[in-house]
Amino acid sequence: MIAYKGFNKDLACTMGHGTFQYQVGQTYKEDKAQCANTGFHCTEEPLEVREWYYNDNSRYCIVIAAGDVHEDGLNKISCTEMTILREITLEQLGILECEWLINHPEREYSDQVEKDTGRAGKNGIVVVRGKNPKASGEIGSTIFLLKEGKGTKEIISAGAYRIDGVIYLPDTYYNAEGRQVKCGRKN
Repeated sequence: MIAYKGFNKDLACTMGHGTFQYQVGQTYKEDKAQCANTGFHCTEEPLEVREWYYNDNSRYCIVIAAGDVHEDGLNKISCTEMTILREITLEQLGILECEWLINHPEREYSDQVEKDTGRAGKNGIVVVRGKNPKASGEIGSTIFLLKEGKGTKEIISAGAYRIDGVIYLPDTYYNAEGRQVKCGRKN
């Protein structure tokens, strides 16, 4: 199963009572797997990894969760075998999150996804979902907007915009179509 994993700046993370070092392209094995207890942990929903690795030094990878796979019923996974496929950027993580939300419109999603309005910090990202989503950001950030249909959670349009200071301006709110909007009104 394809999943996502977050790491510190050294591509390491806590495991049990210590730190475990990972390498891209390697497969790791453990005896048991149970969420929040044993095994290698990862998430089905891409942005959920930011629940634990949410700073400028964090790194993210696409992984394969295999062997004995234990899921918590939400998005968290523990497994006895994990292969680190490749490292991805924060912006790529945002793109993968949007794809996940489009493919799973009715699923409960991470609280890392903003509802209706959001803001991205410098060189960061924000994913906003709602009937009339809007977001702003600082220079170098990327805003991802997913618009839901009326009376449904299905995503009917989506947009991603890099705040470059030329086409998309900092501290200015945009909607899913990339148009400027006021934060206090419906668009």
